[in-house]
Amino acid sequence: MQMQESENLRDQKPVTGYFAAILGLMMVPFLFIGACFAVPYAFLVRWRQQHREQALKSLMKSRGRFIGWKEFVRAMRESGGTCIEERFSAKGPVRFWWTPENVYGESPHESIDWFTMRKGGRFVPFILWCRERYTGADGGSAVLVETWGVAKKEIYALWAECRPESVGDSNRESNRARWIEVAPPEILSRGLGL
Repeated sequence: MQMQESENLRDQKPVTGYFAAILGLMMVPFLFIGACFAVPYAFLVRWRQQHREQALKSLMKSRGRFIGWKEFVRAMRESGGTCIEERFSAKGPVRFWWTPENVYGESPHESIDWFTMRKGGRFVPFILWCRERYTGADGGSAVLVETWGVAKKEIYALWAECRPESVGDSNRESNRARWIEVAPPEILSRGLGL
């Protein structure tokens, strides 16, 4: 009896294998059609992102709130201040802003790393405060840093210089360079209705 059941299973397996192969071949045109839509969509999204960044850069230049990378590095090393890294996602875009102020010392709100901050919650007041005071195109005071053509290695080297030396080191001491990552309000707007 058991011998007949195992023979029946062996007879059924080739049929399911053929069925899976035929179904797989039928899916190829749908995958191709999906790719035909996905690739142009990705290009459109990237173009739109670049267009927005160029518009912001032009606006900041016209308002005198734009600085080149070399001037930014010199200012950070000579007079300190804070680099505000506004990160829209792990893959970008990323905007770098500089203010001579100590954002950690000035902030009335608690701050945390970007990865946690992007989820919203109790860090939303800090995100909104930072946009209003520093990174807002209309009312902020920080200057946009030009990073086009700057190697990531160079950016991370400056980031490493700005990190506290140890856990006991304070970001509140005066005249030192600081670095803070901030989630922009735009990535929170879906959940907050902003």
